[in-house]
Amino acid sequence: MTSRTMKKLNQWLVFLMSALLLPAYAAGQDIYRMMGAARFDHGSDFHKLSFPVNPVMAGFLTFDGSTFVYHETGNDCSVLVHKRMSFYVDPVISHSFGSLDNFNGFLRSRFHANGNALTETYLLGGADAPLCTGLRYATIYKSPDEILLLDGSWAYLFERQTHAPTNAEQSFDCKKAHTNVEHLICNSTELVKLDATVNRGYVAMLLTDSKEISYLDPVRQDQINWIRKVRDACTDNTCLLNAYRARVEYIKGRIATTYPAYPEDDSDQEGD
Repeated sequence: MTSRTMKKLNQWLVFLMSALLLPAYAAGQDIYRMMGAARFDHGSDFHKLSFPVNPVMAGFLTFDGSTFVYHETGNDCSVLVHKRMSFYVDPVISHSFGSLDNFNGFLRSRFHANGNALTETYLLGGADAPLCTGLRYATIYKSPDEILLLDGSWAYLFERQTHAPTNAEQSFDCKKAHTNVEHLICNSTELVKLDATVNRGYVAMLLTDSKEISYLDPVRQDQINWIRKVRDACTDNTCLLNAYRARVEYIKGRIATTYPAYPEDDSDQEGD
């Protein structure tokens, strides 16, 4: 069995475990899945929690009122709340952002999040488990729908999960297609496969090139611009085929050193 096949097998095992375990967590408490990570202060470039490049594989938090539990790739660890307070402009915000306006501006620009909705502040205690290094003595700001975790120089945004996360490496859900371009893609087996290939390459670019996962990340902005200005400008299959093939070659050039086999994929995955 090849290393790539083993990697795919491990990924599917994680997906299966998530499918089995998440309902148990959800039955008793909300799940907050990591959607973004960005450095907010000049300091270490090292981020202690894994980037959420693919929602289905991203870490998530659960909270029972006294303990935050961080879950990632089938593992979890717990950190007790040291102190709970109503949200206010505390020393962490004052020192790192200067003002509430600057703090809210950071949340809007990086995560499209609403800082005014935050209602509670939690100071966490120590944590010995390696997985929880990013939660050790961290500060958490919470609203009903979002959790913002500040650790060192890094901010991590978690959103309350209301539906199963999507796999960013697959083609988009054709059951939800509503634009002419999306319908053209879904009516072509080749375009569906190319869309999945581009998405898989986009995730790979996030892993190799992104310094943060936010709306200001150049990799994300480049992908959004390609979708809006190139893909969505097409009106027929020929244009879309050319656009997708050119995008695959572009991505291949960006990630060739780290992922030399791209765009090949031994999973034979297809979109819906």
